Amino acid sequence: MKYLIRFITQTAAGGVEQNDRIVDAPAITLGRATDQVLQLKDKRARLQHARIEAARDGATLTSNVRSGVTVNGRSQSEATLQVGDVIEIGENVIKVIAAPPDVAFAISFELSPDASSDHVVAEWSAPNDSVAGWSKRRIAWTLAAVVLLVALVLPGLSMLPGGVASVTRDSALLIDDGYWLAGPVHNAHSSIADQCEACHVDAFQRVPDEACASCHTVDVHVASSDATVLGTTRCASCHLEHNEPPELVNQHQGLCADCHNDLPDNVPLQPAADFLDAHPDFKLSLLLPSENDVGEIEWQTEHMRLADARTADRSNLKFDHSVHLVEDGIITPDGKRVVECAECHVAEPGGIGMLPVSMDEHCSGCHTLAFDPDDPSRTVPHGDSASVVQALVEYYSARLLGSDPDAVDQRVRRPGQRLTRADRDRAAAEAREQALIVAEDLFERRACVTCHEVSRNENDTDLPWSVVPVRLTQKFYPHASFSHAAHDTEVTSCDSCHSASSSESAHDVLIPDIATCRDCHGSAVARRNDSDQTASTCIMCHGFHFEAKGEHGVTPTMRP
Repeated sequence: MKYLIRFITQTAAGGVEQNDRIVDAPAITLGRATDQVLQLKDKRARLQHARIEAARDGATLTSNVRSGVTVNGRSQSEATLQVGDVIEIGENVIKVIAAPPDVAFAISFELSPDASSDHVVAEWSAPNDSVAGWSKRRIAWTLAAVVLLVALVLPGLSMLPGGVASVTRDSALLIDDGYWLAGPVHNAHSSIADQCEACHVDAFQRVPDEACASCHTVDVHVASSDATVLGTTRCASCHLEHNEPPELVNQHQGLCADCHNDLPDNVPLQPAADFLDAHPDFKLSLLLPSENDVGEIEWQTEHMRLADARTADRSNLKFDHSVHLVEDGIITPDGKRVVECAECHVAEPGGIGMLPVSMDEHCSGCHTLAFDPDDPSRTVPHGDSASVVQALVEYYSARLLGSDPDAVDQRVRRPGQRLTRADRDRAAAEAREQALIVAEDLFERRACVTCHEVSRNENDTDLPWSVVPVRLTQKFYPHASFSHAAHDTEVTSCDSCHSASSSESAHDVLIPDIATCRDCHGSAVARRNDSDQTASTCIMCHGFHFEAKGEHGVTPTMRP
């Protein structure tokens, strides 16, 4: 930026001389220091007194001196300048003049007509070459020696082998190598806080990964032996010790975005640099059945887009959320009541995941497995088909052959008589026949078939029913972390993220999409977010170390 400064002086004969000077600088600085563009020989001026900077929309005067700049007769610390404005600093008069076409801004400089020599600096102060008889060079070398002794030599003694190190570390008067620490040791390493050599294997060298691996066993971040993916990145590049406040995990967004913003072609992931607007749509891992070459069902975890997985669950469970979440309540054995999500879905200790839903604990209160109206307290076990039929056979056999006169079928045994072998066989046959009749009702009409897929094999007369096993996906995002406890707030509810009240099928995957999460979670850069969005970094949901295999011990099938 080019500025014009016009120096105006009075001649001895009473005339006026002008001397123009073109300055190419970011701004015109005014002050008593020798590095100022316009140096003022006035004791009332500060070393850096004021600054004039031109821009397209005008020029601005700023000053750190509260009352040392007068613009048009008013004391100001900041002002927008126009042609004709007069600036006074002591007896120095600066006027804003019209700028020629080739410069951005122009001023004239002169002394006040009433200026006296009382405040003029006649000679610049000579530097003081000594302090109390010591030259500045001698003072500088002495201080340098003291710094080396205190900060390097004395702490370094504690690193020497033998008794010298022990004396240095045990002495309260001498400084040991703890003086070099940038901050305290994190609580996670408190057990070895006094064993510097556990991490710092070699003096004055960075902590090697081998020192970390001697205590920590972790999986690699990239499932590849190609070292070029992460280069020479060390553990200590991300896990920062001796910080204050202590922070063992570096959560800076760039730690992840530097790589994931531009991924190699051989990585089956989409670029992700920021959650607000540079993050791909969610993908989840879903446990699905498939038939192998010999006709057997095998379960595999498939990684797919959330949009494709909305109705893809094939867990073999029948369940209608909308029936259970009716606003005015449902009819139960204890009367009509409103069912809440938390009655069945209970967070595990710590609030990260959810505990499994079980028939005995969460469903049996409404869905009873009673089978005899005359004995409603008796139920069949919830389990495999064979256990159900066996329980029924034992129950009806006891009724036919038991000792209780009220529970005895008089057609089989009369009081005081012993049963013959034929009577026992006939009773066993009748008990099994009755058990199969009741089992058919349970499996095919009013109990098992309500929630399960039930098949029947007419060729198997002993156990014709088979309940298809239920396999539920335990973790939809095996490489991401989510805390239900952290999201249990006054302004959130289960249905605000999981649209369960409108779901009529167990095939529905009720995982929220990325748009739902963005209602509350935004960019890692806080100023880019709305007032109700939380700044969210990658590390908030994703860890760095994870197992190479997916959920259920199998490698997920990747869908690009």
